[in-house]
Amino acid sequence: MTQRLWLTAVGLGLLVTAVFWLDVLFLTVALLGPLLWGAFAGAEKLPWKWPVTVSLIAGLGALAVHHEDVAFHLALMFTLIAIGWSGWSIGRRFPA
Repeated sequence: MTQRLWLTAVGLGLLVTAVFWLDVLFLTVALLGPLLWGAFAGAEKLPWKWPVTVSLIAGLGALAVHHEDVAFHLALMFTLIAIGWSGWSIGRRFPA
């Protein structure tokens, strides 16, 4: 992956972390977000590392923001990664 792709993945992950501060949008961003950015990355033929990096940064950010429930947020991080990768694998089947 190029440096530009790494930086955009980290930047989007940090943006999602900022949204995690708003608990109202938490479930929407946590469940729908990885599917959307994964499908986008797959359709654009980006490497699988891109949506996984976004999900990893967002999950670690959620852990940093809500550090009282460590086990829940670690499980959420792995769920974000799985959903992001699933969206990527679906998006690969459809051209942009």
